[in-house]
Formats: sequence, structure tokens, C-alpha cells
Amino acid sequence: MKGLRPFYVVAALLLTGTAGLAQENQPTQPYQPGQQAPGAFRDATYRRHLGFYIRPDLGFGYMNSDENGVSLHGLAVVSGVAIGGALQENSILAAHFFNATIYNPTVSSGGFSSSTSDSSWAMFGFGPQYTYYFMPSNMYLSTTLGLTRMHSSTNSGSGDSDWGFGMRLSLGKEWWVGDHWGLGAVGHFGLSTNQDPTGSNSSNTLTSWNFGVAFSATYN
Repeated sequence: MKGLRPFYVVAALLLTGTAGLAQENQPTQPYQPGQQAPGAFRDATYRRHLGFYIRPDLGFGYMNSDENGVSLHGLAVVSGVAIGGALQENSILAAHFFNATIYNPTVSSGGFSSSTSDSSWAMFGFGPQYTYYFMPSNMYLSTTLGLTRMHSSTNSGSGDSDWGFGMRLSLGKEWWVGDHWGLGAVGHFGLSTNQDPTGSNSSNTLTSWNFGVAFSATYN
């Protein structure tokens, strides 16, 4: 047995070295999106509101426009997209393009209502938007002030109001689904005031309001 002792020592050293090499050479499992990244590989902007920003949203709501006692109203599709960047963490400045559209609106005047067909009534707007995220809840409040315009379309043609002023307020909540992506829901409330160029005098002012709920997706 004494003669075999050096063999046992060498075998033990070889086994120990082989086990160490096997442990060192194990493939590193990449972390999946949405999981905590290893500290050495973690992005400095991981799940933070910093840098480039884009947030589209799409949903449904209701819109009403009044002019001299005549109103157009109905269920509306509401949408928008904001593109910008962070002024500082959780504080976002973006260019916002938004709209609300009624297909086949109802026309009401003097207590009487009538439905329309093959027509649409829409509000389009754009302007600067400021968004602030309340962390760690990932809720946000957005305010947009901008230029707006009303657009009508029927079988007989289409027309536009003068450019006017409008706004949209949004309150939303998102959940992280990736390193930089968040999905959620948002509630909108918008206003618009425009002059009707087809009116016979300057008192023909269109006053419109809308609200809605939409799904949102944010990259930041």
C-alpha cells in the first residue's frame, strides 16, 4: 500500500483540478428580460426612466362637439404617440401627436337626434407633453398643450376647422415587462376650441371635449 500512496496523491490532485475546471467552464446562463440582471452586466438605465422615450397608446372613449346648439357626439377611437427624452430621471419632455375620431356620429339639436352613415368626425392635435413618473409605483401624469383641428368626412366631401388650441391630460399605470419596456393602461381627457370657417360670423366656435381609456406601451 505504501507503494501506491504517490498514485493516490496524484489522482486526488488530478480530480480536484478537473472539478475546478469543470466549474469554471460551466456556461453562463443569460438573464431573461424582466429578471434582475447580474451586477456585472446590469445596464445603468435598467428599468429606469432615463434617456430616449417613446409611448404609443390606443383605446376607446367618447367625444362631443358643440356649435351654436348643434352637437356631434358618439363613441370614439382615441390614440396618440409621444416621442422625446428624459430631462432627468422620471421627468420626460416629448412631442405628442394625439387624436380622437367618431365614426358615424350622432347629430343633436333642439332635443332631436339623428344618426349619420359613412361619415367621421375627428380631432387632431400636437404639441409639447410633460410626463412625470411616480416611482416605484410606475404611475405617471402627462399634460399636453398644443394646436388642434377638427376634421369632418362624408360621402359628399370633407372639411376642416381653423387651427385652435387644445390640451390632453393623462393618468396612467404601467408594469415593466422587459429591461426598458413597460405595458399598461391610461385614462385621457381632452379639450379643443376651434373656429368654424364655414360659419356666417365669428361666433361659430366649435367646443369639443373627449375622454377615453387606452392601452399604452413605453420604451425608456
